[in-house]
Parts: sequence; C-alpha cells; structure tokens
Amino acid sequence: STCIHSVQFQVCSSLARRWSIKSAQHKMNEGIILVDADDASITVSWPSIGKPSSSHPTKYTLQYRPSTSSTDNGIDSGGSLLYNSLATDITSTTARKRNLTGAGHGFWFRVSAATKVKTGNPAPLKRSGASLDKSSMDYVGHTYRRSFKVLTMMEQSRRMQAPVARLDRSAVSPSPNSYVAHVSWAPYQEEEGVFLGFKLQMRENSGKVVWSTVAKCLSGTEVRKKNLTSRHGYMFRVRPVLQGETGGSESNLDMSVSEGGNVVPFSNASDVVGARRDKARSGGSSSSDLMKLFKNLPKNALFSKGGISKVSLSDAFANVDLVFFYASAHWCPPCRKYTPQLVKFYNDAKRFHASNPTRAKSVEIVFISADHDLNGFKNYYATMPWLAVPFEADTREHLMSWMKVTGVPKLMCLDGRSGKILESNSVGRALDLTRFSKMIK
Repeated sequence: STCIHSVQFQVCSSLARRWSIKSAQHKMNEGIILVDADDASITVSWPSIGKPSSSHPTKYTLQYRPSTSSTDNGIDSGGSLLYNSLATDITSTTARKRNLTGAGHGFWFRVSAATKVKTGNPAPLKRSGASLDKSSMDYVGHTYRRSFKVLTMMEQSRRMQAPVARLDRSAVSPSPNSYVAHVSWAPYQEEEGVFLGFKLQMRENSGKVVWSTVAKCLSGTEVRKKNLTSRHGYMFRVRPVLQGETGGSESNLDMSVSEGGNVVPFSNASDVVGARRDKARSGGSSSSDLMKLFKNLPKNALFSKGGISKVSLSDAFANVDLVFFYASAHWCPPCRKYTPQLVKFYNDAKRFHASNPTRAKSVEIVFISADHDLNGFKNYYATMPWLAVPFEADTREHLMSWMKVTGVPKLMCLDGRSGKILESNSVGRALDLTRFSKMIK
C-alpha cells in the first residue's frame, strides 16, 4: 500500500534532505497572475478591484492581445498592439481564454473594473450600444512584466493528469477552524531509473496568491495537507521529477506552467477543495441529477431572452418534462441552417403546451456555445428564444465535455425530471414532440 505523508514529505535520496510542509505563501501582488495553461488556453486570476458588495458585485472587463516580440512590454499603442475585449461583465476574479494559437511570444492580458456605464441599466450581455466609461477604468496588467505562454503540443503530451483533491473528514487538523485535504495522482509511466519522484505545488484559490512549491520530490502518489484555513479553498498541481533535468527554473512559472528546458510541465490544476459558498447567495441545492450538471454556474442562473435577462436554475427547469442541450456555433454553416428548424420546433412546442398543458409535454432548450469569442456568442444567441449558459462560465466547457461534443451542431435530449439522457444526439432525426414525448412515458 502507498504511504500517505501527513506531517513531512519524503524526498528522493538524491536530494539528500527533507522538506517540511509549509502553507502556500500569500503574495499580495496587485496584478494578473497565471493560474493554468495548456496548448490552446490560458487561465488567469487577479485581486479584487474596488469594493464589491453581495448585492452589487464588481463587474470586470478583461482584454488580451498576442505579444508581438520578445521586447513587447504589454503596452497598448494601437495597430497590432491593440487589446481585444474578452468580456465586459465578469463577476469572478478568474477567467479562462480558449482557442489561443499561433503566438510564439505569448499573450498579454489586462483587467479593469467599471464604476460607471453610459447606459442606465445594462443588460447581462452588453450590446455594442452600451459603452463603458473609460475615465472610470484603471487597467491592471501582469504582476510580472512577462507575457503568458501556452504549451507546445509536445509539452502538452508529456503532462500528467490533474491530481484529485478532496476534503479528508476522517483526519483531524491540528489548528482550530482548519481542514485537511487529501491529494492523490496517478503514477508516472517512465523508463526505470529515469523517474525520481513528484514535485507538488499548491495555491489558494484567490487572485492574490501565486503557486508555491510544498514538496520538491515526493516518493508516493498521495499526501494529506493539514492546517488549511482559506474559505476560498485550494488547488494542487504535480509534475514528475526526472534524472537529467536541465534548463529549468521556477522563475519561468511566472509566465508558463513549464519551468523550461527539458523539464516536464506541471499538470493542470486540481478542482478547488475546501471552498465555502455563501449560503445566502447559493440559492440552495437540488438533488436533481439535471441540476448537478450545472457545476459552478455563476449565481446558479442562465441567460434568457437572448441575454436580456436571467433565470435561476430552479425556475428554468420547474415542471419541465423534456430538456435539450444544444451545442452550436455561429461560425458553423450546418448550425446556422439547423437553428431556425429548432426555433420552429421550440415555439410550436411552447404554444402546444400552453394550449393543452395536461396532454402536451413541456420543453426547454439550453444553448451551450461552441463559439470562439464573446461577440460571436452574443450575436448568435440573440437569434434564439431559449436559455443559454453564460459564455465566460466554466460550466459551458464542463457541459460540452460531459456531452462528449466532437462536432456541432449537437442536440441532446434529457428527461427534465431525472436528468436521464433520452437521446444523445437528435440532429438528423425528426424534431417531433410526439416522438420525444414517447421516450418518457
């Protein structure tokens, strides 16, 4: 059986020393830091700006641009150095930009919080007519003046899978009001004699905290981390330590998930463990398998009416018999051809149920965008009468992964009462309410 190191991590004999567990050190750097990256996406985080309240959380504008050269310092001076907006209504201090390719010098990000908006009551999805008051914005750039880099395909192929982190309620943490996390990962497959151990890092799930090394060379594949106190929770990542590592430096982790040289990059981050939600804002929880699919959905709310308003999950699926998940994108010609057919089916089903609720099954559709940017999502969703997962929410990618989307359009039919999949893809089959209704009789 594998030993679990609780108080002190065992390190490789080749390092000839032992490392005590230390809590990740808080670094109060006022800027954007790199949280995670792969060969096509970058996740960033930043400190809170302004003084948000539970009723009026700060909304952030996040922008990015490719770095043009090794001497590019991230300044916006027009032309190829002009920043593009990713989103203008982010309420969290962490965001992920996907579909990043072709920038050998990396990417620059900047973020700001707007205290004024020139339009009176902005919609959840701001249209082109709602312009932010630039005089009320102070852009925050990278903490360390280095662009963030995605991995190469080769680097990505060498990474380990993300570790699994969970609360260990059976273990007692020595400090009052603290908790214990159990972190485990899969063994690394490498030729005998090359592998030395595992390097483990952790960070508090806060925009003010960077990654910190807690063990340089572990011999096992699981640990317990005690004395954790943050209400924001923690995440972990791991990489193998191999003989003959050269050219790597932890200083490179300011801009990449790789230390450089021939060192294997760190894994993706684990899920956050230990985060405590505000019960007053969580809206409660549901035992429905359908509701559980919307993991980490901001404010437990979906967009409705083309983005003009929002609706809570509990209201969205109340007394709904058939739920459809629609994965689609505006750049996809087959999607643009299929969407009007689905709109007709949806409107007819709604009308039929309204006129005869005892005989007709109720229907709801949720749009899960495969668009490449926020504007594409906004413009496409404006043509749809149903609900949508917010574009910036990680829930969107989680649902696409759960649906196993390999191509669009894809329309998955589920039982609205249980969340059971009734038909994995209805595209290419008859959009017939009677046909779908027979599946839940």
